[in-house]
Amino acid sequence: IDRVIAGGGIASKDEMMMQIYADVTGKDIYIAESRQAVALGSAIYAAVAAGLYSDISEAALAMTKPATRVYKPIPEHREIYERLYSEYRVLHDRFGRATAR
Repeated sequence: IDRVIAGGGIASKDEMMMQIYADVTGKDIYIAESRQAVALGSAIYAAVAAGLYSDISEAALAMTKPATRVYKPIPEHREIYERLYSEYRVLHDRFGRATAR
């Protein structure tokens, strides 16, 4: 995965959460311009079915806008999340792998 495209409520409203996602995943997070991504996706498929475009890729290129907001991982934050994740793994292995007897 080279990048993540996010849409919907949290993506458009919560900048801190989107930065956390970028930091945790280590991936750029692009915010979709459409506030109605599901409806737009349906319209893209309908346009292809109606013969307005030859395929989904052509329709998507014509009917969508490129993302203008991008959250990039902050290396210092990423290091902190990696340390926290390694601690989580230790705790998981110690307490989360026990089998019921």
